[in-house]
Amino acid sequence: MAVVTSKSNLVHDSFDTGIYPPDPVEARGRLVLMTGTVTNAADDSNGSMYHLVDLPSRCILHHDTFFDVENDGFAQIVIGTKTDTDALVDQTKVTETIAQPITMGDANHGKRLWEVLGLAADPGGMIGIWKHAEAAAAGAGAMPFQIAYITD
Repeated sequence: MAVVTSKSNLVHDSFDTGIYPPDPVEARGRLVLMTGTVTNAADDSNGSMYHLVDLPSRCILHHDTFFDVENDGFAQIVIGTKTDTDALVDQTKVTETIAQPITMGDANHGKRLWEVLGLAADPGGMIGIWKHAEAAAAGAGAMPFQIAYITD
């Protein structure tokens, strides 16, 4: 087997190699934490939508992002964009009481929001994150959440 010396995407020497400097979000990004709660009434029906937050399309979602679904009023937790209902989360409350769309070291680690959402290209600007109802509410509820992302 060959002995090699190599580098990560964060180490570069543009003078010698002609490689551009590392992406500032990846190399020197700052962590932003957003904490919120969304509530629903007991009579909210199928098709209801709840706008949670707008995020920069280029941000990197951090593994500290979570949705506490334990006291949510819906049996099925569906979170995505306005038009792609389950791009981030699609699970039952019975499965887990905490929904985490990013976990440390998973396939979405280090990916941009637009990639995690399954978009073909970066649309630029802000992307709205929405919670959707796929059935009538089982009761009134509240879903605390934290969005953690890295940006430049």
